[in-house]
Amino acid sequence: MYIWAIYLSYTYPMNIKRNIIFALESRKKEGRPIRENVPIRMRAIYNSKRIEFTTGYRIDVAKWDADKQRIKNGCTNKLQQNASEINADLLKHYSRIQEIFKAFEVSESMPTPQQLKD
Repeated sequence: MYIWAIYLSYTYPMNIKRNIIFALESRKKEGRPIRENVPIRMRAIYNSKRIEFTTGYRIDVAKWDADKQRIKNGCTNKLQQNASEINADLLKHYSRIQEIFKAFEVSESMPTPQQLKD
């Protein structure tokens, strides 16, 4: 009696370890930190690389929740954009960068900082 065995090899997709955060930009004017109308930045850290992206939004430091990395509920910025609108757009930025990383994982290649920026 013959027993035929077929071995299927399954390769797991590449997993790019990354950390994506939102934070306020640290700026100083005349040696003192700026606390009003500060740009919100998105930072992606992966493979010992750090890339900063602008979100196009600004907010006062007092209206920013650093733990949640979002604008506090009920707050608006100088352009009268409300927290829910800005926070929803920050989530879109987060989702988009995750999609880009997933595409590189599927193709099993490590993106360059320039590829992420484009």
